[in-house]
Amino acid sequence: MEQKQHIDFHIVTVADKPLFEYYTFSSKEQNCDLNFANIFCWSDTYHSEVGEAEGFLVVRFDSGGVKSYMQPVGKGDKRLILELLRCDAFVQRVPLRLYGLSAEWREFLEREYPSEFAFATPRALSDYIYRTEDLAQLRGRKYQPKRNHLNHFVARYDWRVEPLSRANIKACLSLNDKWLRSREVGEMERAEQKALHRAFDNFEALELRGLLLYANDAPAAFSYGTPINNKTFCTHIEKHDSEVEGAAVMINRLMAQSLEDEFEFVNREDDLGLEGLRFAKMSYHPTILLDKTAALHLTTEQCEMREMWHDIFGDDYSEIDAFLVGHSDAVPLIHKEQGRVVSMLFVVPLQMWGKRVAYIYAVATREEYRGRGIASKLLTEALRLIDASGRFDIVALIPSSTESKMLYEKVGFEDAQMPMTFSGNDYLGTGSVPHDLAMVRHCSSSKR
Repeated sequence: MEQKQHIDFHIVTVADKPLFEYYTFSSKEQNCDLNFANIFCWSDTYHSEVGEAEGFLVVRFDSGGVKSYMQPVGKGDKRLILELLRCDAFVQRVPLRLYGLSAEWREFLEREYPSEFAFATPRALSDYIYRTEDLAQLRGRKYQPKRNHLNHFVARYDWRVEPLSRANIKACLSLNDKWLRSREVGEMERAEQKALHRAFDNFEALELRGLLLYANDAPAAFSYGTPINNKTFCTHIEKHDSEVEGAAVMINRLMAQSLEDEFEFVNREDDLGLEGLRFAKMSYHPTILLDKTAALHLTTEQCEMREMWHDIFGDDYSEIDAFLVGHSDAVPLIHKEQGRVVSMLFVVPLQMWGKRVAYIYAVATREEYRGRGIASKLLTEALRLIDASGRFDIVALIPSSTESKMLYEKVGFEDAQMPMTFSGNDYLGTGSVPHDLAMVRHCSSSKR
């Protein structure tokens, strides 16, 4: 058979459900991101497309405005499909970014393409996978707190449960509206709401399976999902009335009981790095924390920058890779001598102090090239581009030494010692909160 020269992608529609299931149901993949209903329902946010080539199913989507790819699913030649993905990324004018990689796929890339990829495995994106029997039965001392909540619920409320159907979706939406009113709604919540409404709009076509729990004749909780494969069910959405104690535990258990005879595992998806959600999911004692790796195919210049970063700052490659993979919006500036990168910096867009901040990070020059004004010229060029963009109010950076502070003062930075706060997995700053005090420079112009 002649090898394909490209992948024909098309926008994911509900008609693609059998195509996805052909590949995923026969696989061992338990990743919730490969589930068809998830991909379809979130496609308003991620603009997902699907294609087939070389015995694989491939999903292309937008990640932060950058075309990216999910791990291919299938049984073909991995090298052939990877080369097609590299070609497609080239046509799209983006670096090849792969998400949701299994350990097997990561090992393949490390073996066949040594040092060509940067990898990151954020804990916040790990899936929580439980044995269905554990969630259904809640046996043993470790589940005693859950059983206490159940006993309280049963003693206090007159309750009943119904299979999710077109007839009771309105009641689910009523509960969902109450849930929304109880919290501050951000970008992620708005995206989830789009996914929820798309799921309900396509209830029959997606073959959603779920339950609606009533307490004293009022909707108290609902949950729904679809299979990932023949052994693993994925819970997509679960909402409960926080004023009804025990409703969350009850809907969780009832769902597991409804699945117990058919599925060995339940994937309850990731925690997005939210502390409260992580605590709740860990309290059910997952059988598997499924790591999902992201990979970025590095250019020759990025490989040189990576090595220089490691040599100068002494950071682990895992930390450097986490930055390179996780900050697709970071803009690098470099200076080359004799075809080799000898000085670099990154401009990372942030929202901080109520301002649009251009954060200059990882300013570095190889030792043998220092004292020639290279870093100063690179910083000056960065500031010119930042001002010209009109996108920022303030430029900030954190000096690593007295010498670097003097350099930054020469190009217009003030030692304002503004505290910068980063999330734990951002790999920005010095890693020490008391030392993450920024020098700042106000932009000369910005578009309001």
